Amino acid sequence: MNELVSLAQPGVLSNPTTHAEFLTFTLKDQWLNIDQINEALSQLPGIEKSIRQKDSSAGLSVTMGFSANSWPILFPDIPKPAELHDFRELVDGPRLFPSTSGDIFLMVKSERKDLNFQVAKYAARALADIAELTEDIQGFKYLDNRDMIDFVDGTENPLDKERAEAVLVKEGNDSEMGGSYLTVQRYIDRHQDWDALPTEQQEKVVGRTKMDDIELSDDEKPAWAHNEKSKVEVGGEEIKMYRQNRPYGNAIEHGTMFVGFAASSSVVETSLKQMITADENGDYDKLLDFVEAKTGTNYFVPSQRFIDERFDD
Repeated sequence: MNELVSLAQPGVLSNPTTHAEFLTFTLKDQWLNIDQINEALSQLPGIEKSIRQKDSSAGLSVTMGFSANSWPILFPDIPKPAELHDFRELVDGPRLFPSTSGDIFLMVKSERKDLNFQVAKYAARALADIAELTEDIQGFKYLDNRDMIDFVDGTENPLDKERAEAVLVKEGNDSEMGGSYLTVQRYIDRHQDWDALPTEQQEKVVGRTKMDDIELSDDEKPAWAHNEKSKVEVGGEEIKMYRQNRPYGNAIEHGTMFVGFAASSSVVETSLKQMITADENGDYDKLLDFVEAKTGTNYFVPSQRFIDERFDD
């Protein structure tokens, strides 16, 4: 496992930072020249390195992911990762997880919003000939790692060795080893409806106490609680993912960027299906009554070794 950790892109395993910028690019043409592609992508490591040197204490990292659509175009000589596929739309009743476009995804993390912006600006310029920047979301740490509905987010994230076990691909070809599958969704909060809910009811929806962030007991927690419906279990054992979620927005419109890493794409998919689909008792994740998913994309985040070999001049 230590060898896999050394292979991974640093941003995959590191903790979320105070500021994060999430960039979604869509390829302009299905018939791009490979030299043009390599010229564009090879600029990204240099941009990261140059801006990181401006403040080594800021912990800047740029994590790159690529979609099922883009993989054969960008890397025609390398087999597509085994579990990489487009995000599959999920719908049940009025609840919808849409599938939206996105071919190249950059997650820029640091303690400085200005450095993140510089990376975003120069990355957009570097990729302009091959891809259009279709979404640029600036996330941030809110209070003590709370989301915009005022509950602590990421409490159950795995740590250290358990995190690496949950996130990194351990089997497959050389291009897959040390990589990770990533699902990204942008949610908007229906904050007026949520704010009108009494705190006790909010706690039942989330499955944790609001002030102290303590998980409700089995007797207190309903079957439709968010932390119950989103949990993935196989044979009685919980299978973890690593969420690097960040709030975004302002007083007019705000929400959460869901950024979920896992060693298998099936982990996040199972979680989302459990959340949105009403079971035989009609129970689904009641948090979905108060948030709305606006995007849904899947990526494979290859190892740092893969990035260095392909792009680093």
